[in-house]
This record gives sequence, C-alpha cells and structure tokens, in this order.
Amino acid sequence: MTVMKALLRFPGARKIMLADCPIPSLKPHSVLVRTSATVISPGTEFTQAHQATASLFQKAWQRPDLVALTLKSLRSDGALQTFSRVQNRLGRPLPMGYCGTGVVEAIGDGVIDIACGQRVAIGGMNHANHAQWNVVPKHFACPIPKTVSDEKAAFTTLYALALHALRQGDTDIGNRVAIIGAGLIGQLVLQTALAAGAIIDVIEPNTDRREIAQTSGANTTYDAAQNAPNNQFDTVYICASAQGNHDLIDAAAKLCRDRGTIVCVGDVAPQGTREALYRKEIDIRQVRSYGPGRYDPTYEQDGQDYPAGYVRWTVKRYMQAALALMQDGRLDPLPLVTREIAFDAIAEHFEKGAKSDDLATLVHFSQNENLSRAANNTAKPTDKSIPQTEKTATTAEPKGTNTITLGLIGTGNYLGGVLTPIIGKHPDISVRACASESGLSALALAQKFDGAISCSNAQDIFDNTDINSVIIATRHNSHAELAQLALASGKHVWLEKPMAIHHDELDLLRPYVATQSSIFMIGHNRRYAPMSQKIRTFLPAQAKQFQYRVRFTPVAPDHWLGQSQQGGQTIGEISHFIDLLSYLVGAAITEITCRWLDLKVGDSIWQIAFADGSIGEVSYLRANRHEPKEILEVSAPGFGATLHDWRDLKVNGKRVMRSWLTKDKGQKNAISSFVTAIQNGRPAADTPTLGDEISLMERILMAANR
Repeated sequence: MTVMKALLRFPGARKIMLADCPIPSLKPHSVLVRTSATVISPGTEFTQAHQATASLFQKAWQRPDLVALTLKSLRSDGALQTFSRVQNRLGRPLPMGYCGTGVVEAIGDGVIDIACGQRVAIGGMNHANHAQWNVVPKHFACPIPKTVSDEKAAFTTLYALALHALRQGDTDIGNRVAIIGAGLIGQLVLQTALAAGAIIDVIEPNTDRREIAQTSGANTTYDAAQNAPNNQFDTVYICASAQGNHDLIDAAAKLCRDRGTIVCVGDVAPQGTREALYRKEIDIRQVRSYGPGRYDPTYEQDGQDYPAGYVRWTVKRYMQAALALMQDGRLDPLPLVTREIAFDAIAEHFEKGAKSDDLATLVHFSQNENLSRAANNTAKPTDKSIPQTEKTATTAEPKGTNTITLGLIGTGNYLGGVLTPIIGKHPDISVRACASESGLSALALAQKFDGAISCSNAQDIFDNTDINSVIIATRHNSHAELAQLALASGKHVWLEKPMAIHHDELDLLRPYVATQSSIFMIGHNRRYAPMSQKIRTFLPAQAKQFQYRVRFTPVAPDHWLGQSQQGGQTIGEISHFIDLLSYLVGAAITEITCRWLDLKVGDSIWQIAFADGSIGEVSYLRANRHEPKEILEVSAPGFGATLHDWRDLKVNGKRVMRSWLTKDKGQKNAISSFVTAIQNGRPAADTPTLGDEISLMERILMAANR
C-alpha cells in the first residue's frame, strides 16, 4: 500500500495540514489521475478552512441542521452513543479543492472515451482534491486539447460553473448584464458573458478587481450598487457572499428592468423584501454547482449520461465547452492568477489566510513523484473474471486463537461511531488495518488504534497474513462480494446487515456453507441485547404472537441508501427485526410474507410464521416526530410483555428492566460473542450458521419481490 500527500481539514483537531493518506481506490466509471495542477478558489476554500478551524460553538452556529440532528440523537440514543458519533464525525478528515488537471494513470470499468496517458481537466468537490492522486468520475474528467496548457485547463470546472450561471440567466448577445462581486467567480462570469456577446457592468468595492474587470472588457465599473443605474439590466448576477443579507437582493432588484432576472451564484440567501420583487415581477434563480448531473448519483457514480436532446448542457458538456473556448482564445484565466505556489507549500498558504487582492492561486505539483507504480498496486479494482473461490485460505487459524487481529472495512458512521468504541475497549482485539474507498475515513479510524494502517482497497486486508478477522460495514450492494472474498482468504467474518440485496449475491456465499472453517456472523445485534435475553427467559412454551412496530425516518434524497442499487432502507434493515423474533421464538421460520404499502419509500407489513405455531408481524412504517422507533409486544394466553424502544421492559404489567442513559441494542455482547467464537474455534450454540443466514435472507428477498 502506497500513500500520497493530500491537503486535509481535521475539524476535531481544528487544523488544516498536508497529510499522508492512502491513494483512493479506483471505482467503475471513474479514472485515476496523477495531479499536475490545481486552483485555489479563495472564497469557497477559505470559507471551508475557517469552518474547519472554528470552535465547537462556532461550528454549531454555522451548521444548525447538524445541531438539530445531534439533539434528536440525544433523545433517541442517549448521551454516550451520541457523543461517540459526534467524535467520530469530527475526527474524520475532509479533502479540499475541486478543480485541477492531471494525467490519467488507470481507468475503471465503463470508461471508453478517456485513455491512460491523456491529460485531463478534473472537477468536483471530494473528487478533484488538492492531492497527488485523485479518483474522478468519468463525467468530471475531460481530455485537454493540445494547445491548452495545464495552467489554463485547471480552471475548467470554474468556467463550467460560470457557463451554467449564464444559462440560468438566459444571457445572450446584446443583453445588458450587471455582475455584483468581481472575485474569481465574478471575473469568470464576466469573461463568459462577454464571449456570449453581452454588455456588462461590474459592481465591486475593491479597486484592483475593478481594474481587472475593466481590462477584461467590462463596459463600466462601480464601487457600489447604489451608484449603478437602476432599471437597466436584463440580468443581475450576484457573485458575492451575503448569507442572510436581504439588502443585496433588494439592490439587485432595483438594477433590474421590469421582469428582469436575478441569478444567485455566490453564497446568497435568495430572499428580499416583497415590494422590491413584486413591483417588477423579478425572477430569482439559483445556480447549483457546475450544471445538470452534479449531485445526481446515477450521473456521478453510475456514469449514466443525460440524452443531449433532453438535457443539452451537463457538467461534462460545460467542461468541454470551456476547454473549446480556451482553445480558440475567447476565454483566458491566466490574467486572474494572482499567486503561484508549489504543492508542498499549500498548507502554509491557508495558514496565512486570504488576502484582499487574491483572485486565483495556481498550485503546481512536482512531476517527479515516484508513485506511478502505486496506480497498479493500490487502486486496481477487483478483477471479477478471476474465480475468487480458487484462492487458498492461508491466513485464518483453523482452530481457536487467543488474539483477534482485525481488519475494518467500510469505516462509516456506524462502524466508526458505534462499533469502534466497543472494539477499542476489548482486551482480545487488535485492530491492524482500516479500509475505505477514499481512504480518508479509514485514516481517521486507524489513528484510534496503535499500529493500525489505513488503505483504500479491501483486498489489502484480505491479502494481509497478519489479519485473521474482518468486520465489513460497507454500502449494501458490496456486502456479499466482500464477504465471499474474505471467506476465500480464510478470514473470520462479521458482516453487517443486509447479507445481500439480490438473490444472485447469495450464490456467492453458498459454496462456503459445506466447507466453512471460518466463523461467520451477521451483525444482528438485537438478539444479544440484555433486554432481548431477559424477555426470552419469561416467554411461555406455547405459541406466541409478536407485534413489532418499527418506525423509520426516510433518508435524504441524495443519501447513498436511497440509491436504487442499494436495495432501499427496508431491505437494509428488516432482517434485524425478523432475526430478533426468530431468536425469541426459538423455532424455525416456515413462511415470510410482505405487503408493501409504499414500495418507493419502504412502508411495509411483514408477517412471519414459525414452526411452533407462533406468528410475528413487523410493521415498518415512516415515523411521526414523537413516535419511538421500536415497540415490541408479545402476547400468549395468560402472558403479555412490552419492550419499549430498548429503554423499558415490562412483563405481565411489571417492569423488569429499565435503561436511563442509553439504549443497549446488543452491540457489545455481539462483539464479545464473535470474539469468543473465534477463540473457541466454533460459534455459540444459538448463533445462526452461514446456511441459516442465507436461508433467512433468501426468504426476505422472495417476500419482498413477490
């Protein structure tokens, strides 16, 4: 595993530094790029830097949405788990940068219009970072014409933003345009509007920036909006930052002609007084990043393009247009470069802070970095054409072993915020490596364990002979494949639910049912919870009825769990609740049925029949604001029990358990059971086998798809 240098924000430590981190793993529909140049956009990036170094109180003030989520977590999960999650989030480093150039060193599956060795312009936050290597979606990477230098091409993404703003403003030849704010973005909007044939006035208090705008071709410049003529402009572009400042919108409205347009390009709250907007029937429009496709996972991650007949301009088409305009000389960003630095000086540049005369800072990367071989070793995707089951299992102990040497794969919020504190306190666990696709969350998690390394490819963990066990907590569509690779390499496996989201994924694991020598567990922790174990001791021997009410909050539209290829929230969670009922009944499941009330959202009713005559029902529905997440009621002749949201357990009307500080859903006991099973060389008697888990998931998928 080879590391690279990247500029990272560490919110928990309140610092920005050039740090060693893994080269990100190459993904389908993406390219691996060795970076040659990047551009620092002072407005956006120094704002990020300020947020990273702010105090906890300042962070809370800047992000009230996250404060609301934290308070909600306090109410639902308790102080201890909430604190752990907050610490995990703050400890995760964040990349900086979003535009640059480089040379393609490797291409992922599904990339046909880009070749290794090509120079490309790259873009996108969390993609085109200030880092020696970047993995960029194919729609955010464009080949650079031979006559366009790397220095010019590094501005491609910023020009795409300006072109998208121009489209939002319907600016055409002869239009009168006003631009408020002549920072970097304002200057780029000026250049693109001039290329479109518009007549532009610029409003900017900084004298130097007004002079640059005048040199670029601005018709007239003003130091304040009140000095510019009112009622003259077809479109007013606000390229300044003015969160919560309604005066700026009102000032723009005065500049507009009747039924003119205001386009918010900068960080502006798009609000103004009604009178100023109503009189002229002003149209306010918002620019969202670099154009259609941004924030759409099917475009960014899955590589699906929009048909040009329906969506003429996308992120990539804007980038291509920008490069073409630079090629024929109609766009030239170099006059906007106010500073040039070497990559190894970038952290110092941010420490000094932004200066009033800064527009664009060009960052040069050394081309002598001896890392090119790492592209083949670290970021290569798994070759699915190689039968993985033919690997020899040489790393796992065939029998019990005292020390569990652990690799963590998929270091997201659950593993980092819930399981890691438990793992770190277990005396028999030694974490040796952490893996995540970008390598950054793995880097943060590895720092919590002495001697642990971070990587961006799970195969590094599977190939590590010092590791005998893995915990897999990645995105759902990768669970079965990674579990199969882990079993093939002889590792003991803890796999987070769901086991799979498609039937054919279960086929990857079936060959190991008969030959399994490794311990295998699904993270169905609820069966290990103290309240679950307590209620089981009270249950009568006869058939029982279970009413399990589960209330969920739908994920945000852009959350990865909402993507179609992830199977949805319901398939992701439902095995948790059915497994708990199976544990409490202690009899085989004979049938599972599902009735979808709203398939798209996930509202559903699940009915489970057991061999002893017991019946279970799980109602998995959207929650209202005041509902607890889980209530389990068990009924039988002469018997009744209620488990209320893992805080209160009553049997026959008498309280037998209560938890005040936190909800114990069994993660600690489950981890201990996994460790004990590895040490003994066999699972506990009531732990489901690999075959049992395959059978349960198969029934769930059949019921869901019926």
